Amino acid sequence: MRFFKLFLHFILLGWLFSWLTTLLARFRFFPYLQRCWQYCWVSRTPFLKNLVIGTLFALLFVGLYDSQWIADLEDLHVDWMISLYRGQPQLKASPHFVILDIDNQTYRDWQEPALTPRDKLLKLLKFAVTAQPKLIIIDIVLASEQETEKGRLQDAALLAYLANYETQHCQTTCPHILLARGLRLPENVIPYDPNVAPYYLEQAPSFLEATVAKSPHIHWAAVLFDREKDRILRRWQLWTPTCTDAKPTVVPSMSLLSTTLLAESTQGAPRLQKALDQFKPHCTDYSEKERLPSDIQTPLFKLNNGISFDLQPSRLSRRVLYTIPWRMLPGDKPQKTISGSLLLKRFPALIPLQEGAKNTPLHDSITIIGGSFLAGRDWHSTPLGWMPGMYVLANSIHSLQQYGVLEPPPVWQIFLFAIVLIVLTSWLLTRLHSFWAMLISVAVFIIILIPISFYLFQYGVWLSFAIPLAAIQLRQLAESFKEPMDCKDFFVQ
Repeated sequence: MRFFKLFLHFILLGWLFSWLTTLLARFRFFPYLQRCWQYCWVSRTPFLKNLVIGTLFALLFVGLYDSQWIADLEDLHVDWMISLYRGQPQLKASPHFVILDIDNQTYRDWQEPALTPRDKLLKLLKFAVTAQPKLIIIDIVLASEQETEKGRLQDAALLAYLANYETQHCQTTCPHILLARGLRLPENVIPYDPNVAPYYLEQAPSFLEATVAKSPHIHWAAVLFDREKDRILRRWQLWTPTCTDAKPTVVPSMSLLSTTLLAESTQGAPRLQKALDQFKPHCTDYSEKERLPSDIQTPLFKLNNGISFDLQPSRLSRRVLYTIPWRMLPGDKPQKTISGSLLLKRFPALIPLQEGAKNTPLHDSITIIGGSFLAGRDWHSTPLGWMPGMYVLANSIHSLQQYGVLEPPPVWQIFLFAIVLIVLTSWLLTRLHSFWAMLISVAVFIIILIPISFYLFQYGVWLSFAIPLAAIQLRQLAESFKEPMDCKDFFVQ
């Protein structure tokens, strides 16, 4: 659909140019424009024409980089590159992932409960804690207490375990536990109502509030991602501003908090929260101008491992570089870590609950407890196809660990690189006169540009020179098939 829209835009631009030409021909000064056109353009060499058109398109790209049209083109390119990076092995050392999956079989075996049984969740948590992973992520919203007597007992057992986590249950090194923060609409807000004034989400109450507030190893984190117009998850939200009972709070994303704790286990969480506190919303004024404070001083948050986050990120820097698919395709090789072990291991949740199950694979891992059962409705469309939410979290964390935050290079570097390619392409296309020779030249450039694009993928700069090169080739094709005509015939149909 996006390709069709872009193609339609080009057709409309061509029609507009033809209409303007016909309109100008009605004015008396048009012969002067014809002579100027003849002198300044028609009589020039094809090399100079290609150079001028390519340079103009490069300038257009740089000037319109933040426009929706360029953003759509950039998304198409990055999606294509992600498909090529599918199953890419690790580039640098980072923890592997273990997923304890409440899959469809587990869900049926548990009699298809409306809520995840807290006693089963507690057993999975104990199974993970004793293995000493790097992080434990619970991708299950733990909201208010259950209403049944059995449910209240399960909640009390889970609460008691977490309340005594550091003193009784973890060893000398306590793995950090990240809980998915439940968010909800404010009271009296109708969803998707275009007439509703701007608002902030509220934090849903949980029976674990007091326990999490006291523990240095248990944290809330948001699991919100931006869903694009085509319903694909491409970008994370680094943090989420909330207003609960008129109290402003900023909740870090699961990806941001995980990466921070992996780099700085002790002081990372409080330092991150201090940096995010400057983004607290104005809960008493929901007007658009007051959505964020204007006195932000340190938008850049740096970690000890060299990764830095712009806490006011651009559209590009929020991209998730998916490399871990939900299912392998025929011929795909298993993804490996630098040490040679599997990058991701998935176990149905029934296995850890069995007597004598070994938790050795969880050691030094990022362990995620979540559900892929369809009734949970935690499935999302991504550039790598459909996958459950816990795989989206794994991809987002792995993306930050391997590639960091995507940032484009300076504008002058983009423009200089584009000009060099434009000059080379213009010279080559003026030396080749046949259609097949032109196709060969384009193929050669594709062979050259794809490795360059792979190398620069972390900067997202491929489109900056693809657009001007495409403009040159289209102009050269039009020139090759155009029959000779004088200047007047060119303007007057």
